[in-house]
Amino acid sequence: MAATKGSHRPWQFALYIAGDTATSDSAMRSLDRICNSHLGNDYAIKIIDLFKHPELARKHQILAVPTAIRTYPLPEKRVVGDLSRTELMVAFLELPTQQDQTTSRPKRPVSEHNRKEISESKRGRPKKTQRQQGA
Repeated sequence: MAATKGSHRPWQFALYIAGDTATSDSAMRSLDRICNSHLGNDYAIKIIDLFKHPELARKHQILAVPTAIRTYPLPEKRVVGDLSRTELMVAFLELPTQQDQTTSRPKRPVSEHNRKEISESKRGRPKKTQRQQGA
């Protein structure tokens, strides 16, 4: 589907984790918190568990987990390891700062799909149906 004039795409992120661990849970919460505070509801996070899809580690060049990748807008930006340091995450993923938010475009309404992802990530681990089932 081609973008039309005035259309808008939310920021897109992929988070690579390895199993149901405290580190994975912390990475999910940190990325969601940082995106929410800097992007409002204008983002979506795809969780990829490399224990369930080990072939994706090589295909997507994942050397360590957790790895967060900003996949849209391009170019891709990556953060590997500790995702809890907000200042570093904002800088490495090139997220808008609080000042940028006051001059940025208006927020789009939250889609039902994004609302579900956000609410489930705030309650903890996303449902398995939200995880990538292949490449």
